[in-house]
Amino acid sequence: MTISERIKKLRQERNWTQVTLADKMGINQKQISAYERGVNLPSTDILIKLAETFDVTLDYLAFEGKGQQGKLNIQDRELLRRFEMVDTLSDKEKTLAKEILDLVILKHRFQTLAGSEAVA
Repeated sequence: MTISERIKKLRQERNWTQVTLADKMGINQKQISAYERGVNLPSTDILIKLAETFDVTLDYLAFEGKGQQGKLNIQDRELLRRFEMVDTLSDKEKTLAKEILDLVILKHRFQTLAGSEAVA
């Protein structure tokens, strides 16, 4: 798969229009169209912005067959299913889920710093 195809695929997976992606990146929609058609190749700076916007590795975006699509590597299948279900929630519910997860992670970090392995 080419860079052009990956950009288009990632955009479509998120149900974003070219205009939406362009707005998120602060560039013109015509640039997105040119990248997706393979007319122009994104500069290094644009590739970095695209990877950040799509939340994928630069390797995945730029190099065919290299890297991973995302940074997610969850071994716990039950946890993975829950994360997949979060994707179906409303934006308000997703925000709440993120806040709860942040609190659990923060609690874990404090316990680790304190040398405590007990989980209440």
